[in-house]
Amino acid sequence: MFQGAFKTMRRNFGRHKGYSLLNVAGLSVGLAAFILILLFVRYEFRYEKHHANAARIYRLVIEQNLGDRVFRAASSPVPLAEALRRELPEVEEFARFYSRSRVLVGLEDRQFSEDGLCFADPGALRMFSYPMLRGDPGSALSRGFSAVITESVGKKYFGEGDPVGRTLTMDAGAKFDVTVTGVIRDHPPTTDFAPQILVSMDTIRALMPRPDDFFNNWVSQQIRSYVLISENAGAAGLEEKIMAVFRPHMTEGDRRVVRLEQLARAHLHPVADGGAGDARTLAIFLGCGILVLLTACINFMNLATARSATRAKEVGLRKVVGAARAQLIRQFMGESLIYAGLALALGLLIALPAIPLLNRLTGQAVAASDLGGAGVLSVLAAVTVLTGLVSGSYPALFLSGLKPAPVLKGGQGTGGAAFRKVLVVGQFTVSVILIISTMIFGRQLRYIHDKPLGFDRDRIVVVRTNSGPALRDLEPLRTALLQDPRIASVTGSQQLPSSIGMYNNVTWEGAAPGEQIELMFNRVDYDFLDTYGIGLAAGRNFSRDFPADGLPGDTPQSARGVLLNEEAARRMGWADPVGKQVVQVYGDERVYLRVVGVVKDFHFTSLRNSIRPMNFFLSTAINSYVSIKLAQGGLRETLGFIEAAWKRLYPSLPFESFFLDSVFDRLYRSEERQRELFGMLSGLAVFIACLGLFGLAAHAAERRTKEIGIRRVLGASTAGIVALLSGEFTRWVLAANLLAWPVAYLAMNRWLHGFAYHVSLSSQLGWFVLAAAISVALAWLTVGLQAAKAASTDPARSLRYE
Repeated sequence: MFQGAFKTMRRNFGRHKGYSLLNVAGLSVGLAAFILILLFVRYEFRYEKHHANAARIYRLVIEQNLGDRVFRAASSPVPLAEALRRELPEVEEFARFYSRSRVLVGLEDRQFSEDGLCFADPGALRMFSYPMLRGDPGSALSRGFSAVITESVGKKYFGEGDPVGRTLTMDAGAKFDVTVTGVIRDHPPTTDFAPQILVSMDTIRALMPRPDDFFNNWVSQQIRSYVLISENAGAAGLEEKIMAVFRPHMTEGDRRVVRLEQLARAHLHPVADGGAGDARTLAIFLGCGILVLLTACINFMNLATARSATRAKEVGLRKVVGAARAQLIRQFMGESLIYAGLALALGLLIALPAIPLLNRLTGQAVAASDLGGAGVLSVLAAVTVLTGLVSGSYPALFLSGLKPAPVLKGGQGTGGAAFRKVLVVGQFTVSVILIISTMIFGRQLRYIHDKPLGFDRDRIVVVRTNSGPALRDLEPLRTALLQDPRIASVTGSQQLPSSIGMYNNVTWEGAAPGEQIELMFNRVDYDFLDTYGIGLAAGRNFSRDFPADGLPGDTPQSARGVLLNEEAARRMGWADPVGKQVVQVYGDERVYLRVVGVVKDFHFTSLRNSIRPMNFFLSTAINSYVSIKLAQGGLRETLGFIEAAWKRLYPSLPFESFFLDSVFDRLYRSEERQRELFGMLSGLAVFIACLGLFGLAAHAAERRTKEIGIRRVLGASTAGIVALLSGEFTRWVLAANLLAWPVAYLAMNRWLHGFAYHVSLSSQLGWFVLAAAISVALAWLTVGLQAAKAASTDPARSLRYE
């Protein structure tokens, strides 16, 4: 079949180079887009698969029903995992990770700020696939003040020497030395949890003055807990057994429930809030890749049926000399499969240099070698065969069904026009949906960027101070910086106003018995509100004239000062909150708070979320971030002054700074990448559709050559003939828009409702009209080129055309 098909295809390719190139070009671009999307999707599915026990490792997730929403925290009580290992036979091992960010790590006179430090149980090296390059995994974390580091961290501090047995000094609120007992291979990029330094959990027992308050605390959730369950244990049944262990340690009114999150599924199907991946987004992109490939298949069908007249006599002669319809179908399907194979080769040549672009758009680390994986090759082979069969199915069935007698008598055999119209409409429907989606994506991102957040974010430089003297006492740095008139104000806080994520449970004056709400909170100093321009709706700011603002609130009489936002006051039902009492619930303990002021609502998380109730505590000794408001002028010089002041005060500490604006870029990086990917896919879909239109327009002009010549002789203008030939295609494209609009509207409406604050889709209908204008303009341009060429041909030549 393939030998005969190849000979016939080679002859047709030589006779009709233009159409053949259009066929191959469309299929190759469609396959290239599918290859890139396949690599993108496969990369996401590889997350955590490097762990041999990924299917049996589960994270403990704490779920709370807060009334208006269900909150699922990725952290859990410290003693829970150990208790499960002790009391449940299904739990074979446990590992807890207590993460600390921006820890100062030093070797002799060199210090670096490290993000990936975790205190961990010895089970971490037994449960997870952390290949040991040096040291013994059974004992590396069994003693206090021992540490296991990654290969890159070892080279950073010790060069090519052996780190085992060497000492590192750490400052995580308290200074201590650790001995390196092991080195593990660097984590692959396909992981959401990549600790760089693992310090033995027993180190915490030695560092804390009251370690039992940490290790026996069933209320606070400040640790990641993982359990390794036996092969025959089911997660659903195990959750109830876990709750039987947890319930005796829960206080009255505690509504927490333990859920299990499988490590192998956690990236794409996270149970905890704030998971990294999204299986639905992957499904959308995979669907788009298939649709783009389908538009290329439509091109092949359209051009093959449109050119059927040139092969009608061939079919008639083959049937006269005895060819059965099944033989002809195999002949044409064989040609289609050869075209698909050639398109795959060209598609690979297009996809390979596009991999860096894919990585830039997605933030992945896809390598060209990933194309050689057995899974990828088998999928590509299957898709190529399917593409060939789909592309050649209708032409094969159509051409093989032609009757030999009318064809040999001069019949043209050019049926299938109605089907071609349907296919072209389908092509442009897909293209218009992608164009509209890209535009709405961009409009929503501009809305997010331009929406007032309720605080100033311009010209604010942030310096990280998670460790060191500035964390506990900001005054020396503040005094030094304010000597420069280009610096307007300086403030310290535990979190930035753009990313407040910590919370506690509170009750309040006038609440029903047992009624609680969740309050997000931040610890700030006196100048925080002024630096960020956060306005007061009632009451006063924290003040040095009121020392009680920052004192512990052990009793109602010694209540500590607190600032609420307007949403918190609304949730508590207070019209006049100032002076009212709030009680922080911490297990059996109570911390009493007195409202001294109410700040105006501002967006302290992504605009995907609505503004939640929150409060500010006063603290001058937890300055994890120093925010510096710059006045106008001399930006580079001012930044140099800030760095010089830091190095003068803290010569041994690394200086790390960034502009607050960069935080917002990271918040919506996922949406920006989605917009760029949709833009790329829509461009490819439009390109392929226009290739098809170009071929169909050329065929239509060729088929109507004599008609065009007669019209020119009778006085028709070039513009009139162009309009005549373009009119039919314009109707098809307009029909595609009518089909695409409702689909795009529903899809974008659903996507926008993933944001608590978004543009109104009804006010964005202009983008739908613009998409229609773009598609029609591209169709006119594509068809018009062929029409203008046909219309400008000498009528004498047109009338002699056979």
